[in-house]
Amino acid sequence: MSRYALYFAPKQQSKWWQAGCQWLGRDPTSQRSLEQIRLPNVIPKVLQRLTTDARRYGFHATLKAPFRLAERHGLGELEQSLAAFCRRQKPIEIPSPQVEWIGNFLALRPGDKNSAIHQLAMQCVSHFDYLRAPLRPEELARRQQQQLSARQLRLLQHWGYPYTAEEYRFHMTLTDALNNTDAAEAIERGARQHFDIGEPLIIHSIALFYEAASGDDFQLLRHYAFNAD
Repeated sequence: MSRYALYFAPKQQSKWWQAGCQWLGRDPTSQRSLEQIRLPNVIPKVLQRLTTDARRYGFHATLKAPFRLAERHGLGELEQSLAAFCRRQKPIEIPSPQVEWIGNFLALRPGDKNSAIHQLAMQCVSHFDYLRAPLRPEELARRQQQQLSARQLRLLQHWGYPYTAEEYRFHMTLTDALNNTDAAEAIERGARQHFDIGEPLIIHSIALFYEAASGDDFQLLRHYAFNAD
């Protein structure tokens, strides 16, 4: 069954978007596969394998995690609500994003804490939750197999996602788990060089992503621009 997600994704013309799509080897706007970046001392097939899940989701940062629409709610209602929400938002600047480790994977993160990003994410989680269908028992069980804290379990049960509220960390995933590969250091070096872009990353909109069926690649349907003065 299809799912939707509210993500941040850079403008398609931006250096950040181009760098992210090249790193992962896919453009979720066109669904085209791209030639993935070549890294020194990393076999191309190894990098391809170690970015498999990240590539499926596309270059993004989660604001509201993938969800199925509840009964009696359709895509049109989601789009209207999202457009109205975004008209009230102001752009947020991330001056110097950095490649960092989050557990056993690499991600692009803000250099400093940014309360505006955290507030935006929590607003997305709560504002659109009336449209979200509850997790199915098998979905809940799959999430509960992860090593979640008691607080994360409560968030999962309430919002359908364990990494929100104070557990939320804005990040743009660059790899899958790297803890079982000898290529981790070379990939980290390559990521830091590749994403040394030298300009701010601007959160200017919310991107609506779509997964047609379980396991399909996510597609970027549309950007909803921030228009608040």
